[in-house]
Amino acid sequence: MKRFEIGARVHEPTYGLGSVIAVEDAFTRIQFDDNTVRKFLTSLAKIKPSNEPAPTTRARTRKRKTATKTKTATKTKAKAKAKASPDGDSD
Repeated sequence: MKRFEIGARVHEPTYGLGSVIAVEDAFTRIQFDDNTVRKFLTSLAKIKPSNEPAPTTRARTRKRKTATKTKTATKTKAKAKAKASPDGDSD
């Protein structure tokens, strides 16, 4: 039976190149270069080792909150409070 090490680069005919991320009893999980993860029954899969390196990935940047989003959220909360409390004072 085929066994692959975690981190090994492999090629599967349908999905292409990927990296092994988990090896279970009879299954192999592969994360392909398009970031999809697939689970294969190792004995039936047509997985072959590959020497091609993994593609380089860029660090993801976080989106910053803009002032308009913050102001809108504050206005929405104020409107919700106004609807929740009755108009006028009850003395």
